[in-house]
Amino acid sequence: MTSESQIVEWKQSFGEWKEIVKTCAAFATSDGGTIYIGRAPNGRRLGVSLGKRTLEDLANKIKINTDPPQFPSIKVDGDPSSAIVEIRVEPNPIKPVWAFGRPVKRVGRTNQLLRREEAQRMLETSTGRTWDALVCESFTRRDVDMKVVRDFLGRAGMSKSTPLADVIRNLRFGDETRFCNAAVLLFGKSPQQFFVEAKVKCARFDGDSLTRFLDERTIEGGILHQLEEAMAFVTRNTRQALVVTGKPAHEVVPEYPETAVREAITNALCHRSYTDIGTIQIRIHDNRLEVWNPGTLPADLPIKALYGPHASHPHNPLLAAAIFRTRLIEQWGTGTLRIIEACRSAGIAVEFETAQGFFVARLKRPASGVQLEAKSGGQLGVQSGVQSPMAVDVLKLLQPREAGKKSIALALGKPGRTRYLNELMKRLLKDGLVEYTVPEKPTSPLQKYRLTNRGRRFLTQER
Repeated sequence: MTSESQIVEWKQSFGEWKEIVKTCAAFATSDGGTIYIGRAPNGRRLGVSLGKRTLEDLANKIKINTDPPQFPSIKVDGDPSSAIVEIRVEPNPIKPVWAFGRPVKRVGRTNQLLRREEAQRMLETSTGRTWDALVCESFTRRDVDMKVVRDFLGRAGMSKSTPLADVIRNLRFGDETRFCNAAVLLFGKSPQQFFVEAKVKCARFDGDSLTRFLDERTIEGGILHQLEEAMAFVTRNTRQALVVTGKPAHEVVPEYPETAVREAITNALCHRSYTDIGTIQIRIHDNRLEVWNPGTLPADLPIKALYGPHASHPHNPLLAAAIFRTRLIEQWGTGTLRIIEACRSAGIAVEFETAQGFFVARLKRPASGVQLEAKSGGQLGVQSGVQSPMAVDVLKLLQPREAGKKSIALALGKPGRTRYLNELMKRLLKDGLVEYTVPEKPTSPLQKYRLTNRGRRFLTQER
């Protein structure tokens, strides 16, 4: 009897069906092979009992849990009460084959998970196309969000009445009946129905903690929607400098340059590996903002190259080309340089690294303190940005009266006293813009807030 090898595997029973599915995918990714069910690890014949639907159920499990779906030949040797079942798997033309959402291949007598780079390289070699150019068979015209298409056309400076067929053809996204993965991500009503992890998770953490959240949100929908909602989350959860310049309107300076943040998020959406497990993550801490992007850099692009001119290596060139038309990215291969340049003038340090299968772009504020200060000529300004956009609303609310935290929350349209509002009030107290009405008992149930003279001067300057 042939022993287990690159093309042979033994299984004792149908109870090992998950391993059988993985081996089918691994054989299909490699050179094919045969699985024998009903043999012990040493090859001794054990036999298995076959029920009325046993083989049909097994074939269905293999089909459902492999991608592309596999349909191996299944033969029975012997009596149904003690049979040997032979599953013969042919090499699949499109590689790799996935099992339970992970790409696998056969290496010797074991099934090995593929790294993202190897899976991507194998896919491009076997199909001649990148992942974003592959056809999404289950996506149809009914799944296209025409409002999103018109929004894209407007951003790209094209007529919003351009027929969908022309848009798809022009972008090389397929044709009127078959749409590629890039079309799903950009124009789909619900891309997550087809690619469950194509989403952005945002979190504002308390200090350096990764378990204490001040705010969090998971953003789904198309890529352009994800970008705008992610930017809104960053704006809501980072500080803004309100600088009074003597002009009618104050100048708002964000804590992190908007150009740098938008570039980092756009790059993640365009260039992430959508074949990897994981979502894009935006992590905001007290002193830094991080964008975590599933996947790592190509082997021939070291981290240090990102700090200078370098060639473009888009994982999803069709998707990147479409986003390029919206003017959200100016030129391929310059994204990291634009982030660095935008942050340099703001005194923000930029770091790039790979960690835990992610590419990370990190924007770090200097360690120096941030506080309000009096400007020359009696004007009041803000160094580096203490206040959120909500701060002025709170100060204006307190201008004519005292108010408790619950009343402030309701006046701002919030459902209650959120952690974000708690942090904001602490900052306003620290900066001397507001004060307690019962200062000797900070936790008093009768506690309210009122404007200080400093807060009144600030509002006068703000107008």
